[in-house]
Amino acid sequence: MTIQKRLIIIGIVLAIAAILYGAGRHYSPSLIQYVVEQSLIQKAPAGTDPTELRGRLHTLVSTIPDRNARMERLLRISEYLEKTQSLSTEDLDRLLAFERQLSGDSFRGSAHFSFIWNFYPGNDVLITRT
Repeated sequence: MTIQKRLIIIGIVLAIAAILYGAGRHYSPSLIQYVVEQSLIQKAPAGTDPTELRGRLHTLVSTIPDRNARMERLLRISEYLEKTQSLSTEDLDRLLAFERQLSGDSFRGSAHFSFIWNFYPGNDVLITRT
């Protein structure tokens, strides 16, 4: 096999790897959201409508504008779901609660503070400075 043929094969393999990597990065948020959605449906209290649960999750995810924050929220929900066998109605409401964002007034002229209230099931509110 000549060097030219080897370079062509290496180029094809690298192109396939790049395409697979790009597809993985593009579809991973959808995959994580699907897994969280299915886990919520499985662990939801009896009598919970799966369609309503899907709608609440999609509404929650669509209200988070930043892609990284969306992934972080889905991963937090997933982490919590891994630790529980079943959810109570209160747990479900806390998991799918909207994060409240408060913006403070200007402080010392130019500084601006905003706080995000993160609700964790079973814990108190955690306030983080952004």
